[in-house]
Amino acid sequence: MYTKDQLGYKRRAVKKKSKRPLHITILCLIIIAYGFWSLISSYIGEYKDFGVLYPAANALMIVFTFVAISGVWSMEKWGPISFIIVVLLKLLTDALWGYFNVWMLLGFIPAVVFLLLIKKMKNVE
Repeated sequence: MYTKDQLGYKRRAVKKKSKRPLHITILCLIIIAYGFWSLISSYIGEYKDFGVLYPAANALMIVFTFVAISGVWSMEKWGPISFIIVVLLKLLTDALWGYFNVWMLLGFIPAVVFLLLIKKMKNVE
């Protein structure tokens, strides 16, 4: 997107940045730390009872979570929506391999917080 100055030259328009609230920063950092911990623990033998494919599927879900968190971190509207999709896919993956835990439902708490702030987030053009 370009604008013209008083001499008629093109100038790049300054994009309006959305300021990230502190609680979004804290939630994102907690989710990233948990993601790294879960990624490491899936390959050091914590999930050895669930076969070979579960650690790989779990790692893929964590990578998707990191992508979704990057959208939330940059305050873009696709971030919270993709985070909810990833939380649902993670629950489905855990249920398919028999690792479903009620504590995994806590992933919906940050999702609700992210959705409540979706109006403050910017659209991607």
